[in-house]
Amino acid sequence: MERFRRALVLVSIGVSAYYLYWRTGTFNPDAPIFSLIVYGAEVYGFITSLLFFFMVWKLNERKVISAPPGFKVDVFIPTLNEDLETLEKTIKGCLSMRYPHKTYVLDDGNRPEVKELCKRLGCEYIARKDNRNAKAGNLNYALRLTNGDLIAIFDADHVPEPDFLEKTLGYFWDNRVAFVQTPQDFYNIDSYQHRIIKGRLWHEQSLFFKVIMRGKDRHNAAFFCGSCAVIRRKALEDIGGFAEGTVTEDLHTSIRLHAKGWKSVYHPETLAYGVAPVSYRPFKGQRERWGQGAMQVLLRDNPLFKRGLTWQQRLNYIASMTTYFDGFQKLIYYVAPVIVLLTGIFPISVTLSEFLPIFIPHMLLSIWAFEEMSRGYGKFLLLEQYNMARFFSFMKSVLGFFKFNGLRFRVTEKRWNGSSALMEAIPQLGVFIASTVGISWALFNLDKIANKELYIANIFWAGLNFSLAVACLLWTYGKKYLRRDFRFPANFPSRLEQNGFIFPATIEDLHEKGSALITTRELERGSSVELKIRFEDRDLEVRGTVLYSVPLSKGILFRSGVRFEKLREEDIDRIREFNFRFLLKKFMDDVDRIPETPIQKILDIIKLGYFKRKGRRIPFHIPGMVMAGNGFIPYTTEDVSDGGLRILTYRRLQRNGVTVHMGSPLEEKVLMGKIVWERELNFYGIKAYRYGIRFEETSISQEGIGEPATAIQ
Repeated sequence: MERFRRALVLVSIGVSAYYLYWRTGTFNPDAPIFSLIVYGAEVYGFITSLLFFFMVWKLNERKVISAPPGFKVDVFIPTLNEDLETLEKTIKGCLSMRYPHKTYVLDDGNRPEVKELCKRLGCEYIARKDNRNAKAGNLNYALRLTNGDLIAIFDADHVPEPDFLEKTLGYFWDNRVAFVQTPQDFYNIDSYQHRIIKGRLWHEQSLFFKVIMRGKDRHNAAFFCGSCAVIRRKALEDIGGFAEGTVTEDLHTSIRLHAKGWKSVYHPETLAYGVAPVSYRPFKGQRERWGQGAMQVLLRDNPLFKRGLTWQQRLNYIASMTTYFDGFQKLIYYVAPVIVLLTGIFPISVTLSEFLPIFIPHMLLSIWAFEEMSRGYGKFLLLEQYNMARFFSFMKSVLGFFKFNGLRFRVTEKRWNGSSALMEAIPQLGVFIASTVGISWALFNLDKIANKELYIANIFWAGLNFSLAVACLLWTYGKKYLRRDFRFPANFPSRLEQNGFIFPATIEDLHEKGSALITTRELERGSSVELKIRFEDRDLEVRGTVLYSVPLSKGILFRSGVRFEKLREEDIDRIREFNFRFLLKKFMDDVDRIPETPIQKILDIIKLGYFKRKGRRIPFHIPGMVMAGNGFIPYTTEDVSDGGLRILTYRRLQRNGVTVHMGSPLEEKVLMGKIVWERELNFYGIKAYRYGIRFEETSISQEGIGEPATAIQ
């Protein structure tokens, strides 16, 4: 597969090079500047493609190396104004890491409540009198007050897994390794940058952390990303500490370390989860800050001229830092067809029949090669939507060249504040309006135009831009947030007790403040319920009040919202632990899978098409009970068909005949089945079991699963 991909890239590069050579003879002599600007955007795109292919030509493979004993590890959590609830989760996650370490909260907000929180949780607190040099200054101040051999750094909203240090410290056997970076992944999958596509999770940074950073790692050019990383004190001392003077101290520090001959490691396994910007405003603000920092670094430590870097490192850094110039390229592509449609001035002098045979192979091969070399994470159309969302922010960030001393570090807002200002997307709205006006004008005057075929081509081009703008605006303003606090997707079995009756419930989502439940009976609004959740070898019992209960699937099921009564501190901790250690890992295990590239999809159709499972499986979560031993065990279905179920329980079942109750045992909707496969889910000691159950023929004919399966569609 890799040989095919590389061959495809070489063919694509050859065809694109020929296209650009041919294009030099197609400029419109009556519009030389317009022609040159459009051509310049195409050349820029070709150069960035070459840099991309260079970075991802081959991806590095890393295996976990056992952590050496005896390292003195300090964990830094820099914070400025993040809310205490978010910070507390991070502190507790850091304290729970198993390798011996000492945790410090670096409070640049100098807040008494943070100091009290640290005292209560048992971690160290460091604050300084001023905020000079922002995050880099905060980290350097803490360096002077501590003495760990290694420093693990987590932003205030990144919660590490218990084995984070165990899986990263082994790389420091090599005395020349300066830092180990891991992916920055996010648990709030309802954020602006997340999408779930055909059961697979994707976010706007997936391509960078899943592919590009692995390619950089092969060239010893992976860079420190500011969080979810471990860095050697000796290496920092060699360059005078974290780089100050820019708002992207991570990138700047990386360049200085590489220039001194230090090595970097990218460990591609997600070992910490953070919070992504929920809405559009913080999303674009964060990208603008990154771009401004990159421009500052270009001024101060330009990798093209920095002594000590290898040529491979120079290309990798330039590829990442110049991506912010994409905004100008996108603007040209958004505006050019509108200019053509409104003025009749074309950037080319050839006919459409001459242009398309050269252009189409270039474009199709470029997209195909990109999709293949992105290993399925490229998602060309989705990325173009996000290019639309951030193009103006990228353009503004380039102004960092001229505002070098005026920029300030700002913490990215990560929680939804309930507002969505229309003015935030004025540039995207401008593309929408301009494309609409251009297309309307052209269609109205089409019968008066001599060169109709080129006009039609530009109508199509403007139509694509119009579609991207619509998709971007709909996602920006049409996205709904049900609540301020993210609830972890659970789909986990539990028991519900009310008025002396016990019946199964599926926990649809979970937070320490409440939960959504799927039940087979309606719950009375305002009534009190007791929920029992299985935690390892014990149950957590919480009481709550029903806020609502609405019918689903033609009244077969009900979704209810429950607000928990005030919980004890230890119960809150157990829910958070369950969320981060089990539910999050279970969800990611299901959806964070390697996507398919176009050629892989074609091969699957050719090779595996006839192995498709008989009968349609409907993904749905129905609570029920399964008879096991002397009692009933709650389960939740994960998919249903006429012939069987896939269920999840928290207790192991015997692989023989099982009795499945679709709902409460009192309702006696009983089906007999046989377990045909099983899988244990074990995340940090919290276990659950997944089973595939095939119904017996007699059971199906007597009770039938077809009606409920159809009803829940």
